[in-house]
Amino acid sequence: MLLAVLLACSHAPAPTVAASPPSTEPVPWRYEVVLRGPDLDVEARFAPGVTGPVHVDDDATPYVRNLTTTTEAGWRVVRYRFALRDAAVQRMDVDTAIASGDVFAAPPSTWLLRPDVATPGSFRFHVVTTPPARFVAGTHPSPDGAPDTYEAPTDTLDASSFAAFGALHAATLESGTARVLVSIAPHDLPLTDADVTAWVKGAVDGIASYLGRSFPAPRTLVMVQRGAPGNPTRGETLGDGGPSVLVRAGDGVTAATTRDDWVMTHELLHVVMPSLTHPHVWLSEGIPSYVEPIVRVRAGTLAPEKLWRDLVEGLPQGLPEAGDEGLEKTHTWGRTYWGGALYCLMVDVRVREETHNARSLDDVLRAVVATGADVEAHWDVTRLLDVGDAATGTHVLHAVYRELGLAPGTVDLPALWRQLGVKVDADRVTFDDTAPLATVRRGIAGR
Repeated sequence: MLLAVLLACSHAPAPTVAASPPSTEPVPWRYEVVLRGPDLDVEARFAPGVTGPVHVDDDATPYVRNLTTTTEAGWRVVRYRFALRDAAVQRMDVDTAIASGDVFAAPPSTWLLRPDVATPGSFRFHVVTTPPARFVAGTHPSPDGAPDTYEAPTDTLDASSFAAFGALHAATLESGTARVLVSIAPHDLPLTDADVTAWVKGAVDGIASYLGRSFPAPRTLVMVQRGAPGNPTRGETLGDGGPSVLVRAGDGVTAATTRDDWVMTHELLHVVMPSLTHPHVWLSEGIPSYVEPIVRVRAGTLAPEKLWRDLVEGLPQGLPEAGDEGLEKTHTWGRTYWGGALYCLMVDVRVREETHNARSLDDVLRAVVATGADVEAHWDVTRLLDVGDAATGTHVLHAVYRELGLAPGTVDLPALWRQLGVKVDADRVTFDDTAPLATVRRGIAGR
């Protein structure tokens, strides 16, 4: 629902806020945001020529209050209050707003009104909080270095990165020149700040080691809070305007269980890969689903036997069922996650076969990262396949894409396990080092 009607008829008193610091870049959308108790007072300024209705995310519309509009020096000025706590408590949805005690996570798309019509340039927002409350955002800090000010292209605001207000705890990790900002909502979280930081650091270091370099995203926000009772640990990654991850710790989480956790590594692998368009979600999810346990095996936090047991037991869910099409068109849960992982395994195996273990999927991902792309970049699948085939000196990525992505191709998994020398019994996993592809298996899990 849009707010055009509210713009036309609202006459409630508006909050008074200071003007945003000037920017050297074209910034047609400018915002001052003040946290006042549980609510946000927002002043939005839209440059001359920026016309038409304005909106927030549909689910956030009922929480926009006291909206007024005026014109000042040719700029349209919209002032309103956003009921942040109400939205977070009532919605409890990570894509709109979610509460954890007195910490409220909500991306800027939830609380920043913006025009319906696309506008070239950037949006810029400055946030004021009063201690002990603070603000964190995945959106990039303003390039002019203004404090508590963030800026990104206007076309990223509709799917903007995570942000949070409240009595947060925070830490910063470094990996080479990269910074990972760790934001902790302590309410009901059975982990110390040190536990959470170690959890994130383990995933960051594991991925950096796998890639053979420091963590590639220059700045990443990782937010950790308690999940809903009865739920396992869950994560979500957003990239527009800057990479961010929100992890909700599940029941029974402890410092010990975080060392055996897959969610943090999975989500941070999303951060280092470019975003693919919707038909290719199977590959967006397949890469971290396949690579995450390999990262942990090589880091020494997961046994190789566990890696292979999970693949043997899980990959059949990625095979086509009656009526299925290729991975590009059949987007069921099994085909998306396990089907995508199956594609990655077949690429890894075939590249290693063709190159006698000299190249692998490792080289594909390292080549993608070397382009400077991360989750903030939007790629077509063909670009990724081209980069991967060039890195391996093969045509394997395109070939397997035709077989499994464009057609409902299948894989004889029992035969593959025999070739790799993997045998899973009820209570144990054994390896046959005389199998034809034993060296490939050892290369995949090797440190």
